[in-house]
Amino acid sequence: FRSWFPYLRWVQSTPLKLKEAEEAFLKYIKTPSEGSYVSAGELDGRKSYIWTRKFMSKKKQKPGAAPLVMVHGMGAGLAMFSLNIDALTEHADVIAIDLPGFGRSTRTSFSSDHVEAEQQYVDMLEEWRKSMHLDKMNLMGHSFGGYLTASYSLQHPSRLQNAILVDPWGMPVRPDNYESKRRFPFWAKAIFSVAQNFNPLAGFRVSGPLGPGLVQRLRPDIIRKYKDLIEEENLNVIGDYLYHCNAHHPSGEAAFHSLMTGLAWAKRPMLPRLKERDQQVPLTVLFGSNSWITTIAQDSFKEHGVENVSVHVVEEAGHHVYADQPQAFHHILQGALA
Repeated sequence: FRSWFPYLRWVQSTPLKLKEAEEAFLKYIKTPSEGSYVSAGELDGRKSYIWTRKFMSKKKQKPGAAPLVMVHGMGAGLAMFSLNIDALTEHADVIAIDLPGFGRSTRTSFSSDHVEAEQQYVDMLEEWRKSMHLDKMNLMGHSFGGYLTASYSLQHPSRLQNAILVDPWGMPVRPDNYESKRRFPFWAKAIFSVAQNFNPLAGFRVSGPLGPGLVQRLRPDIIRKYKDLIEEENLNVIGDYLYHCNAHHPSGEAAFHSLMTGLAWAKRPMLPRLKERDQQVPLTVLFGSNSWITTIAQDSFKEHGVENVSVHVVEEAGHHVYADQPQAFHHILQGALA
């Protein structure tokens, strides 16, 4: 019935529409890319695939040179790094992925147990690396992707040239009564108030056909970040992309929900765990000076037994450091990739 009358769908999105939305966004990148589905192993007997785009460096790379692998945050997809690809491919091959459960990747059904769900993500990233035949990589994760990057670095340090965390979620231990003392943006309060009992973007899908317009109205701040890349009259491609990324089965959100507690805190905070990492692997951490994520000073990392760490606070940047201050972001990453 719905195939005959597609406009009667409550959630008006399909994998084809997501593909078209991604391509409409990525066409503003000058660097050519190749996209493919790459095996990430099996989970509960079902094969999983990670949607992967590879952007070749403008400079000839040495054989076996480690690429930069970019991992997005919760509710996003690889196209959100469109502002950065052209600059970063000046220095390295860039590979951007959609995390399992997000974007165009397999909507894997993760465990409801937070420890097991985190391990499943790490295992899938490792299976993906093997399928890509990467000996080493510079693994960069934003927000939730930063949490997973840190977790991966704990178990597979020999595969990393550098671990790069961009405004990472889930790092410190949750202080008592923290939410009553800190001012969060309205959208963050709205999302995480829903997320106490439901998947974070459940309200977005419940809105059905109103969803695309809601993205445009609730997150104009994100959309405006791309005005230097995309003409003003075409900025709607960003809202369309975010809508189609998040209108499908929310298995990635469900995994994130199992990992979180309270307002944006992890059940297994990452900072106290990082003392167990291989300290020979450099750790580069970026925070936005205006972000709702807690900034952790370099001394605090060292107090937790974390060595070989470089912390950068990017002025005038919020949570989306890579889009708020792209030039500063590129400069810091260039140093990490050197």
